Amino acid sequence: MTTNYSGTKVLPWVAAITGGMLVFLGYAGFDQFYLEWICLVPVLWAIRDQRPGRAFLIGWLAGIVMNIGGFYWAIHMFREFAGMPWPLAALGLLLLAAANGFLFAAWAWGTRLITLDTGWSVAWVSPVVWTALEKFWPEIFPNYLGASQYKFPLVTQVADLTGILGVTFVVVYFNSALFAAGEQWFRNRRGAIRQLLVLAAVMAAVLIYGKVRIGSVDRQAAAADHLTIGLVQTNRGAGDKRHDPESLLREHQEMSRTLAASQSLDLIVWPESVLGIRLASREGSLPTGLFGDTRTPTLFGAVLLVGEDGTDQRPFDSALLADGAGRILGTYDKMVLVPFGEYIPFGETFPALYSLLPVPGRFQPGESRKPLPFGKYLFSVNICYEDIFPCQVRSLMQGGPNRRIPDVLFNLTNDSWYGKTTEPIEHLALASFRSIEHRRSLVRSTNTGISAFVDPVGRIVARSGIWTRGTLVGRVAMMQGRTVYGLLGDWIGWLCALMALVGIGRPLLVSARREAAVPTQNKQSEPGKRQRRERHHR
Repeated sequence: MTTNYSGTKVLPWVAAITGGMLVFLGYAGFDQFYLEWICLVPVLWAIRDQRPGRAFLIGWLAGIVMNIGGFYWAIHMFREFAGMPWPLAALGLLLLAAANGFLFAAWAWGTRLITLDTGWSVAWVSPVVWTALEKFWPEIFPNYLGASQYKFPLVTQVADLTGILGVTFVVVYFNSALFAAGEQWFRNRRGAIRQLLVLAAVMAAVLIYGKVRIGSVDRQAAAADHLTIGLVQTNRGAGDKRHDPESLLREHQEMSRTLAASQSLDLIVWPESVLGIRLASREGSLPTGLFGDTRTPTLFGAVLLVGEDGTDQRPFDSALLADGAGRILGTYDKMVLVPFGEYIPFGETFPALYSLLPVPGRFQPGESRKPLPFGKYLFSVNICYEDIFPCQVRSLMQGGPNRRIPDVLFNLTNDSWYGKTTEPIEHLALASFRSIEHRRSLVRSTNTGISAFVDPVGRIVARSGIWTRGTLVGRVAMMQGRTVYGLLGDWIGWLCALMALVGIGRPLLVSARREAAVPTQNKQSEPGKRQRRERHHR
């Protein structure tokens, strides 16, 4: 009996570890995407008969395991980006995993609390809670379970209705319905068929929608105008930018000259912060030699200072678009800065923090959301990890004050901080959903990989390697129109949050009423107790 009881206590924790491992193995990078369709089943089994508090701890363990495996590259990032020694970087990973693991823990707690006291089916409660948390849970590096399906376009097309949150909802619903059907069958041999039929109907609807939309968007893209765009990837990391900026610039110029001489290009794109530059204003011209005298319009990343010389100025992490004669057509400044890398939270209020925690940059965030004009087209540009924030890209796709909707998406980034890890493909996978959400091509230029062209269906049609040198050329469709997601944003996240709050609030309210009723019941029973004591004494 003791052995069985001990096994019963240990098995939920083993199931939590198993579930956490399945999540990161099924995610982008490890790319076993089919595992994501069963990854939550072990954790749902582990919490099925637990009190909500214990379910929270079981979920937290799964979340920690998931994030250690999925974010192992954070050790390299902390060392390169923030200059931390190895032990401190490893501690940073553990803290990051513990913090991000709270999402998994909150999901397990909320799912168990709602199903325990309401009797609602876990098949629907679980995806509602998870989707609400993905929408509102604060994370430095947001990662969405739905991104695991970036190679499965039949499923991902619902993102033009719901954003990436809708893909997450589908994946979590599949896990939860599968578990609910299995639990129903093993407990009473009834109800599983109905659960499975509903699941089949939902998945059929998703897949049919995907098939129809892929055909429709492909036809629209084929009929659209196209630009021929070249990307330059020098395979020079962040250290080269700091220690040998002149050589880095020369290499971009030489590779651009060779690329422009080989074929006719409408645009050349360089990655994030290729050079440092000071401008008196955001208008005017740059010397054509800056781009290698290619006479080809160029979009490039720069550390930008604007205005007269001054020692107290903070730079922008910017993108500049110039025509073939060097005339500046537009600029964009990065708005979502990386904390502890590009700025220190509260550092401007307490400047001493910058001397205590030195970082590579002390940038100021941009403010303008205007797209960049390029002839009759408009470019929506974002920088670095801004492309993994759906709301940020959506705000940029609103067209600025004039509401002129951009025709194409660009991302300039530097992923060299993460070494030869799974992070660059995770980053690209997350970014590819911006193409589906807005039905725009995405042109992505990086210094060490992965540079890529993503079509409006979200397919990665051409890409470079990681830590490779070379150029990439693609014909990019200039798309028009708005999507439901572009108009309504994360409506499914807000809806799920409202439903989750109602579901959680109901048992908490009932519990509070029960506790309030206990003292009243005790007071009402006191006269009876006194009467019994008096009879006993007589």
